[in-house]
Amino acid sequence: MKNEKLTEKRSLAQITRKTHDLNRLFRKADAISKLNKELDQALPESLKGQFKISGYKDRVLKLVVHSAALATRLKFTQAQLIQKLRANPVLKELQSITIKVRPSRHKKKLVRKLQPISNENAQLLKEEAGQTEDIDLKNVLLKLATRTRHHNE
Repeated sequence: MKNEKLTEKRSLAQITRKTHDLNRLFRKADAISKLNKELDQALPESLKGQFKISGYKDRVLKLVVHSAALATRLKFTQAQLIQKLRANPVLKELQSITIKVRPSRHKKKLVRKLQPISNENAQLLKEEAGQTEDIDLKNVLLKLATRTRHHNE
């Protein structure tokens, strides 16, 4: 028979029971998660889901956002947001909000929109490809020639 203690599933409460610091950390993370949901509900529709709470200390709520433009937009509605958030017992003494801009680590891939060429230019490219001896250049010219507008001029 295998060691049952190693194979049995344990709940998070059982795992963190003996580790006070870890338990406190999980409680804090849970509290911040709940406050994030309240923040999202209090935000204007155009800003929902854009901000995350990084902390609350000394009556100052600290938010993180990935864009300076969004931070500026929030500043215009900051007074109304503070009023709404004070309804929460945890934030009843909220005085101000600070916003930290942290650009996302993932850069959006630029999508290049290919410009179609005229049928006349496509024909010229095909003719040039026919006269070119370089195989690679010929293939590139033929590929470019396929990017037409699909209508006759």
